[in-house]
Amino acid sequence: MLHYRFPGQVIVSKNGYFKEVQSFISQGFIITDFNNISKYIFEESNDNDGLSREFHPPFIISKKDYLQQSAEIVSLLSSSSMEKLVYSRIKTEKLTIPGKLLFERLVDAYPNAFVYYFKDSILGEWIGATPETLIKGTNQRFESMSLAGTKKSDDQSPWGDKEREEQDFVSQFLRETLIKHGVTELSHDGPKTVLAGPLAHLRTDFQWTSTLQQAWEIAKDLHPTPAVSGTPRKDALDWIQGKEKHGRQFYAGIIGSMDEHRMDLFVNLRCAQIIDEHIYLYVGGGFTADSIPEKEWEETENKSRTLLNLL
Repeated sequence: MLHYRFPGQVIVSKNGYFKEVQSFISQGFIITDFNNISKYIFEESNDNDGLSREFHPPFIISKKDYLQQSAEIVSLLSSSSMEKLVYSRIKTEKLTIPGKLLFERLVDAYPNAFVYYFKDSILGEWIGATPETLIKGTNQRFESMSLAGTKKSDDQSPWGDKEREEQDFVSQFLRETLIKHGVTELSHDGPKTVLAGPLAHLRTDFQWTSTLQQAWEIAKDLHPTPAVSGTPRKDALDWIQGKEKHGRQFYAGIIGSMDEHRMDLFVNLRCAQIIDEHIYLYVGGGFTADSIPEKEWEETENKSRTLLNLL
């Protein structure tokens, strides 16, 4: 089963299953893993056989080990050419309500987020409420955003240099990618403060004109953005592959829908996997040389509240 709600629209519910594909030639609801290696498209069907395999809990790092690894990251960023690195972890809690009910609460609580819930025989059970658009648009006009820099929504203090630097990395990457693809009528607005549930973010919006096919090529080139990987991207992805002890799976992958007229693609943030009676939340934070490990831990705790506050 699949349920989702685009910002400002009605809930869509479908029966069926996810099918792995090599590329998105067909149209419909899609999801990819973080590395954009595994790609799936939803096929509507009346068959509902439940989960076809056993799902095991992912690795959960202790706070002590997280802080130790974080200190090593800060040292690395202070002495290498890498400028930013996104380090993620998993937090787990007892799931006290059905996933479908949590989805309904997310829909009500976050009208400006893309909210989804699915239970699939192969992919398992996932839920999320992401504030980050990868690319959306119709016909010729498209938009994207750089969403980087985070604090609690009730924090009235000015944004710090660390958060503004994070935002600049992502905005510069997005702008350079769009220019490389030769888009026209490129404009931007920001950075500005936006609220997403218990959090506030820095966001810069980009708009441009291109063909739909060109927009999909841009989406593949953008993902994973420095907002979920780091800068330079290849160095950051190599570090993530070698050091994170959990697989990111669908966390920070691409999720949404596309057809011959329109695409609505999002970065799969504020998401969680449901296994048996527990929910496993995937959360991450952007590190720079100015990062303080304890504050980065607190940021991931705050990000987990997007879903946990509604249990």
